[in-house]
Amino acid sequence: MPSERIRLTANFKLADGNPPEVSCLMDKYSEMVNELLEYAQSKGITSFKRLKAEKCHELRAENPELPSHYIYTACQMASWTYKSFRKLKRRGKAHGDRPLFKKGVVMLDDHLFTLNLEKWEASIATSKGRISVKLMHGTYHEKFKGDEGRLSLAHPEPKR
Repeated sequence: MPSERIRLTANFKLADGNPPEVSCLMDKYSEMVNELLEYAQSKGITSFKRLKAEKCHELRAENPELPSHYIYTACQMASWTYKSFRKLKRRGKAHGDRPLFKKGVVMLDDHLFTLNLEKWEASIATSKGRISVKLMHGTYHEKFKGDEGRLSLAHPEPKR
């Protein structure tokens, strides 16, 4: 069995509500994830790599103003959501006949944001350039101080 390295992750809420750029970004991201979910369900795709290979170029052409990593993370979110929906459906616990992404959430990877935990600020890449936003934080978030370079997604990563 290969050894894995698990990284800590954190969810942050914006302190001053959503600026218009972030609201627009969240709406666009939600549209992309729902489009990917429809496609994944129609083709029975659960693999992130296959979903990305089949839809990435099309979404990139539709959204040339967005940084490309939003499309990449939308494919990840859609594949995870669809896999979870299929599992719930097999167990008879799914609500509805198709998966739907409703949350006001955007998954950011290290290309889309930078953190300044001393000031509790994040710089987020948007279609109009980078914007700086204040973050709400609690005691859980304190453990990330001094570890800013290692923050990333919450999936297991093989050791090298």
